[in-house]
Amino acid sequence: MTEQDYRTTPWKNGRGVTEDVLLLPQGATHENFDIRISRAPIVDESQFSPFPGIDRTITRLGENPLVLRFEDGEEVALGHLSPYRFDSVSAPCSQLPGGASQVMNVMTRRGRWSARVAVVGNSDGGSMSVPPGGLLVVHAVRGECIASPGRIDAGETLIVRDVARVDIAPGRDSVCLVAAFEPETRA
Repeated sequence: MTEQDYRTTPWKNGRGVTEDVLLLPQGATHENFDIRISRAPIVDESQFSPFPGIDRTITRLGENPLVLRFEDGEEVALGHLSPYRFDSVSAPCSQLPGGASQVMNVMTRRGRWSARVAVVGNSDGGSMSVPPGGLLVVHAVRGECIASPGRIDAGETLIVRDVARVDIAPGRDSVCLVAAFEPETRA
């Protein structure tokens, strides 16, 4: 999939926009999805939209810092290209100490799917397993990524199903975000 295939939609809270990279099952909306991957610029300090029953893994793609402030007072400074998982009903507020940033969200409906998210750089290539009945999604954050059965360039996404293992080889100075989705029940 290329960036032209992604669908841009407004946030639930109306304070920004997101690019839906993947929304499953087919025909799902932001209200009833089981799996959702989206990229979003964070340009304003505001509260995230709550998604009850959804686990979210957020990864800061942008260079500028991003801090999540939760209702209980906890603050989490997101590391650059370091996935962070939380219950999406928490709806933290964003803080942008250095200006606008960008994130990638991987969201799953609890009880139906779970996700493991990793960032793979040029020295981290290798083989990754695809959970039985699941899928593996590879998104090229920077540069190119060779992931059997294909090659993707920056901004593109590869979805792999019905294979046991995927060989991933990021190009020089390349970074890929990899999400492995495993069914918790028959989805």
